[in-house]
Amino acid sequence: MGETTGRNTMRDKILDDAKAVVASRGDDYGPVAENWERTAKILNGILATKLRHPLSPADVGMMMIGVKMARLSNAPEHRDTQVDIAGYAALLSEVA
Repeated sequence: MGETTGRNTMRDKILDDAKAVVASRGDDYGPVAENWERTAKILNGILATKLRHPLSPADVGMMMIGVKMARLSNAPEHRDTQVDIAGYAALLSEVA
């Protein structure tokens, strides 16, 4: 059980890369809670006539994961998309 397989090595690399991406995006775009709050406001404006309830920052995170899942369904081996999903999932802990 203590042995690392190629699969575990790739898993660790994806999670390490997701951590690095999350950190750099925070430097570029600011705290995730503020960024996703702004995004929610923009989407609420666009979707105002279609929504029963306004979107939250957590909704934005889940939507971003959904976009990435749609891309992954076309190319499941696309590593950058796997990294992005891991990063968005981790960021949800800050806004949920």
